Order: sequence, then C-alpha cells, then structure tokens
Amino acid sequence: MRRLSPASLALVAALLPPTAQAQESTQEPAELRLSLEDAVRRTLENNTDIAVERYNPEDSAQQVRQVTGAYDVFATSSIGKRSQTDPARNAFSGGDKVSTGTWTYNFGGNKLLGTGGTLGLEFDNNRSSTNSVFSTFNPSFTSSLTASLSQPLLRDFKIDSTRRSLRIAKKNKEISDVQFRQTVINTVVIIKQFYYDLIYAMDNLEVARKSQSLAQKLLGENQIKVRVGTLAPLDVVAAESEVASRNEGVIVAESALQDAEDNIRRVIFPRNDPASWAVRIIPTDRPTYESAPVSVDVDRAIRNALENRTDVVGARKNIENAETGIQFARNQTLPALNLVASYGGVGLGGTGLVRDGLGGPVIEEIPGGYGDALSSVLGRDFPNWSLGVNFSYPIQNRSAKASAARARISRDQAQAALARLEMQVIAEVRSAGRAVETDMKRVDSTRAARVLQERRLDAEEKKFAAGMSTSFLVTQAQRDLAVAEAAEIKAISDYRKDVVSFDRVQEAGLGSVGTTGITISTRSGIVSTQGSQIQ
Repeated sequence: MRRLSPASLALVAALLPPTAQAQESTQEPAELRLSLEDAVRRTLENNTDIAVERYNPEDSAQQVRQVTGAYDVFATSSIGKRSQTDPARNAFSGGDKVSTGTWTYNFGGNKLLGTGGTLGLEFDNNRSSTNSVFSTFNPSFTSSLTASLSQPLLRDFKIDSTRRSLRIAKKNKEISDVQFRQTVINTVVIIKQFYYDLIYAMDNLEVARKSQSLAQKLLGENQIKVRVGTLAPLDVVAAESEVASRNEGVIVAESALQDAEDNIRRVIFPRNDPASWAVRIIPTDRPTYESAPVSVDVDRAIRNALENRTDVVGARKNIENAETGIQFARNQTLPALNLVASYGGVGLGGTGLVRDGLGGPVIEEIPGGYGDALSSVLGRDFPNWSLGVNFSYPIQNRSAKASAARARISRDQAQAALARLEMQVIAEVRSAGRAVETDMKRVDSTRAARVLQERRLDAEEKKFAAGMSTSFLVTQAQRDLAVAEAAEIKAISDYRKDVVSFDRVQEAGLGSVGTTGITISTRSGIVSTQGSQIQ
C-alpha cells in the first residue's frame, strides 16, 4: 500500500470538514446585550457584596429581639423529695427517732417591668409526713401564694442597663439598615461607572483601530510612491514604524476592553462560573453628552448631602447612642433607693390528729387534705404582707462618676466626628460639582479640537497627494487626530461618571444615582427593581 507524502496529507486534511472540536474552538463566545437598566437590575439581584451585607440587618433585628427577651416572663419550678431522720435531743423531740418525709412542689414566675422594677409571684407547696408524737397533722399540707414587687425609685428608675441596651440595639438596627442602603447605593454607582468604562474602552479601541487603519493606508501610499520613484525608501520605513506603534495601541486598547468587561462580569454574575467569564458584554445604551445635561446646584447638593447621606445619618445615630449612654451613666450616680413590697397568704391542711394529752396517743383522726390548705390561701385566712425601702450609696461614688465622665467624652467625640464628616461631605460635594462643570467644558473643548484635527489631517493628506507635504507631517496629523479623538471620548466618559459621582455624594436616595423604582427591604435584606429608569 502506497503511503501518502506529508504534503498530500496536508492537502487531504485541508479538504476534509473540520472536526467538532475544531468547530467548537472557532465559535464566538456567547454575547450578553446589556442595557444600563439591566446591568443595575442584575447587580442588585446577584451582587456578592449585597448578598453579604444583607445579613447584617437581619442580625441587628435578632439583637433587638434578644435584648427584648429580658422582659419575658421567666417561669420557675422545683419538685423534690427530702427524707430526714433525727435522734432525740430532748423530751420534746417527739420520739426516740423522728423521721420526716417531705415532698416539695413549688412554682413561680417573675418579670422585669418597663420601670426597672421586678414583679414576682411564688406558689410554694409541700407535703410532710412524720412519726413525731407532737404532730397535729399527718400528713400535713402547707401552701403559700406571695406576690412581690421591687421598684427602684432613684437609680435605675428612668433608665437601667436593660433599657439602655434595648435603645442602643434599636439604634444599631437603624444604623445597620442605613449601612445596607449605603452598600446598595454604592453598588449601583459602581456598576454604572463600570458600564461607562466599558463604553469608553470600546470607543477607545475603535479610535485605536481607526488610527491603525490610517497608518496602514499611509504605508500603502508610500510603498506605491517609492515604487514609482517619487518618494524615498526611508519614508516607507517610517510608515512601517508608525504602523507597528499603532498596532501596539490596538493591543493595549483590547486589553483595557477585556478588563472593563471583567469588571462588569464580577459585579453582575452571582457565582464563579467559567462560562460567565467567556460571555461578551455588549452595552446597548449609548448616552451622549447632549442627552443628559446636568444643572449643578452646589448649595442645594450640600443641603441634600448633609440631610440624607447615609454616613451622616449613621453618625447622627451614633451621637444618639452616646446620649443614651450619658443618660444611663448619670442615672447610675444616684443612690439606690428601692421600694420592696410583698403580699400573700398561707394555708395548712391535712389529716388532723386529736391526741390524748400532749404527745399522747391518737384518739381521733379528722379527714383533710391539700384542698384545705389551698382553700385557706385563696380565702386569705392567714394573710401576710411587708413594705419597706432599701437604701445604698457609695460614699465617694468614683466608679459611677468616672463612667459618667467617659460617657460625656464619648458623646463629645461623636459630635466632633460628625463635624469632621460634615466638612468632608461639603468638600466632596463641591469637588464633585466642579468636576461635572469642568468635564462639560472639557467635552466642548476636546470636541472642537477633534474637529480641527480632522480638518488638519484632511488638508495634510491632500497636500501630500499633491506632493506639497511630507509623510512625517501626515503621520503627525494622524497621531494628533487619534489623541484628540481619545481625549474627546475620555472627556465624555469622565463627564458621565462624574455626574454619577455628583449624585452619589449627595445620596438623596437610590433615585439620586439615576435609578427609580428600586425597593429595599432592610428587614429581610431584599432589593428589587420595579420599572427602573436609568439615565
């Protein structure tokens, strides 16, 4: 059998249809045509930063619930049996060996009151049997029902540690809600800026390719002129060098485009899926400079920022927490003066024993039981009550005074931090406003420069065709045009992003970052979009 030569094998391979693997390798990656609205929606639904942050409001809500649990009713009970045998110590011991068996079954409950007091209820019962000759009930049942109250009158009256913890927990819940909202707003800002970065990267790549095409065109013209003898061969070398330089610009622009796509993929996709990293992102929204004019009112923006920014709101809530700490610390410097009161009744029942004299034999048994003791308690046959006031106060009270001083320092520090933050906010708003105004002027200036550079290149090309210009001047005009076009699209991109930043530093709500119809449920950490309109 004749063996085919390597050349024949190559020819046969070229004529055969490509394999499935080769076909798959030449397929273009999937495309995702993405509007700015869709980008925001996907980000709010899938972003990992939001997924992490949304647990904090839930945790804060559970902390409030945990502290509130201090006001739950605490039920208590104890059931047990005790047996005791005592030797005779004297003539009144009741026998040579006195044995007593006691069943105890007690129930009760207590509750912390909103005034700092404690309300308690105790229902104690026992059943006792004995062989003592002095017993008049055997078995005997004893019951008591007692309600007690302990109420602070000075220290812990207006505020105590539980109420302080509850107020701070509720305030921290509000701070957590604010921080979650801040994360959502920041994420929306980030995806919008990434989206504009992607548009800029695509436009910049287009400019680089256009510049590359112009260099290739000039190289071809130079090669023709060298062949006909109207141009020196050195000009071809210069044109080839320029083409190589423009090729480098295309390579760099392509890498920047891939980076911009990766930034968006990282934000909008929920998990690390290899297929998602191969998806091409095609932005469908191309807002122009003229379509989104912005009126910059710095004074109004500052007012909005100082009133609505989440970091400012959080700082104010921290001051409120500090005020709660001062109120508690001042209260702890007061003397402890507590009203203590109780009221209840006791009852006794069981099988009555009638003896022949003191310690004599039983001559009659009177039936009875636990019901007799319970009836006496409920009928208040044997009431008892107590009322008193307890007082205590450390003479120097240095610990409480030092705590109060530290609480004031903490409040003053929080106020100073708020003042510092407000200054930073004002500076950020003013800077962001200036950036928008500056970029508006940059767009107009770079657009005019680009138009002039286009006219200059056209003139140089016509002069070069007529032999009145040089290849160097044409190349220089091409470079200047590429620089002007890149500067214009960069100015437009910066303008779009600075508009977003200007809204961000005000943080007047999610609508301030160009998104309406977004619902945030900080209770469950849910973010949803309804009829979003992105600008």
